[in-house]
Amino acid sequence: MTDYLITSIGGPEPKVIVDAIDSAGDLRRLSDLACDGPPGPLAVSPDRQHLYVSVQVDGQHLARSYRIGDDGDLTLTGQTEMGGNPCHLSTDNTGRFLLGAYYSDGMATTDPIDTDGALGGQRTSHNPTELRAHYIQTDPSNRFAFVPHVDEANCVYQFRFDEATGKLTANDPPQVSPPPGQGPRHLCFHPSGRYAYTNGEQGSSVTIWDYDESTGCLSAKETLTSLPEEGFDEPNHPSQLHISPNGRFLFSGNRGHHSVAGFMVNEDGSLQPTGLTLADPNPRPITVSPDSRFLFAAGNTEEGRLTRWQIDQDSGERSEATHYNCGPVSWVISMRRD
Repeated sequence: MTDYLITSIGGPEPKVIVDAIDSAGDLRRLSDLACDGPPGPLAVSPDRQHLYVSVQVDGQHLARSYRIGDDGDLTLTGQTEMGGNPCHLSTDNTGRFLLGAYYSDGMATTDPIDTDGALGGQRTSHNPTELRAHYIQTDPSNRFAFVPHVDEANCVYQFRFDEATGKLTANDPPQVSPPPGQGPRHLCFHPSGRYAYTNGEQGSSVTIWDYDESTGCLSAKETLTSLPEEGFDEPNHPSQLHISPNGRFLFSGNRGHHSVAGFMVNEDGSLQPTGLTLADPNPRPITVSPDSRFLFAAGNTEEGRLTRWQIDQDSGERSEATHYNCGPVSWVISMRRD
């Protein structure tokens, strides 16, 4: 069993890095894949055998598929034109479709993945939404999909998803909204499937949603701040939102306060704040290790680096930071393979 950290690196030497995460949370470099353009969002197949990377080459936005070797090497298997600039990628729960959300293009798409995990087939679904779509994910049942929209849209688009064809169709209702002014950016489901969470890019917040798996509908329940209760009144825009694989901890990056807000997740889905961890300026890419013991994040520093904290499994508090100089990080994900 191996835990991996996969990182998109921009700057003058764009590449995708694969590291192994050891039991102490330290990283051991396995492979570097040089890219002919800046890589962005990453997604991994449910069986952890394939990686999907958004790359911009000569102004064209592509998604490329790679087979992940046991030694961490990446082998190109296919690519497809995205027809826009996706700000988020994910696969459905079968691994047969790649889903994309597009901030500046205002749409959601699905593209087929063949039985070898490769991209290259004809697009299966193209759904116009509104500008500033920021994330896309199917639910645990794989029958529904959700696309949060920030800013004035302030809503989550709700779709039915057909895992046989990859088609997205509007659910009823087609959108739901948190309280005014929140701007839901990213979304994650609790492992139980009964709750979901979004963070508010405009509201500096985290919203808890009840989830009805039979209808595929979210219902906003409670909204909490991701900032200190007092003493901070500067502009702030939350970035990525992640729940730990064990479902006990939730983290949201704060760009402006330059911190990561932490929450303990209670059995009823409610959240208990566990404090704010200071981070490099404007932390955006975030992930939690597969064993739920380590938090990784990256901000904007001149040299470019990744930061790791250990998560106390009782309190949810984070240890002192460990830094890895790797270049400017645009995306980071983790995965476990048996």
